[in-house]
Amino acid sequence: MEVRRQPEKLADYVAAHQNVWAGMREALAVAGWRNYTLFLRAQDGMVVGYFEADDVEAAQEAMARAAVSPRWEAAMAEFFTDGGGDKEMLPQYFHLA
Repeated sequence: MEVRRQPEKLADYVAAHQNVWAGMREALAVAGWRNYTLFLRAQDGMVVGYFEADDVEAAQEAMARAAVSPRWEAAMAEFFTDGGGDKEMLPQYFHLA
């Protein structure tokens, strides 16, 4: 994903994630998301997210059905470049156990 690079957008985006709605946190937990982490590269606005789940596809589908999810996505839309809020799954190619 790509956040708009205006300094105030980056700061506001980060601030929003310091106060994620309780309903969103609960929906993620109920959907089976664990260790959800976001990383931001400020110089170009690139966001990379990581989470674990027993069944990633089922966890994503559960979030797609969660009532809070479209409200959160709408609230976050202002922070992304056109098309920059699109999520892309990256294939895992290495894991150090």
